[in-house]
Amino acid sequence: MPRQRTSEIPEPLSDAEAMAQVVEAARQMVRAAGLADVTGAFLFESCNDQSEPPYRGRVDMSFSTPDGIVPEAFFEKVAAMMVARGWFEGPPPGKHPFGVVVHTDTVMAVIGRACGAGSRGSVQLCGQCRNMTDHRSDAGTVGTDVTGQLSGE
Repeated sequence: MPRQRTSEIPEPLSDAEAMAQVVEAARQMVRAAGLADVTGAFLFESCNDQSEPPYRGRVDMSFSTPDGIVPEAFFEKVAAMMVARGWFEGPPPGKHPFGVVVHTDTVMAVIGRACGAGSRGSVQLCGQCRNMTDHRSDAGTVGTDVTGQLSGE
């Protein structure tokens, strides 16, 4: 994959903008779908396999699925609620993630079962590859708890 240079990134995002892009999308999903017992972490993810810029913001979120509903059916319901609010069904062109996927012009959300957590659901929300800060040595790729920001108004 060819590397993007700073001059090739249209309007790079600051760290705060990259974070806000995915945290706000996650918050929209929590409110729209009425997700319960939500936890989440934010991190910067390199958009290449050299761990170099550009980076994108990512939120990994988990939630309880309602009793009496097959989790996969609930994931489809969450996706449908987001589509009803202007998101697009499926992945953006050229992307092929596994799971139930919805996206906006700036964020892609992959909804599925949380690993090793029984019937808990998870959502991975990925923003645009427009952050040019080098996060290899600042712990930005480790993850920061944003649970409190996900259910806040």
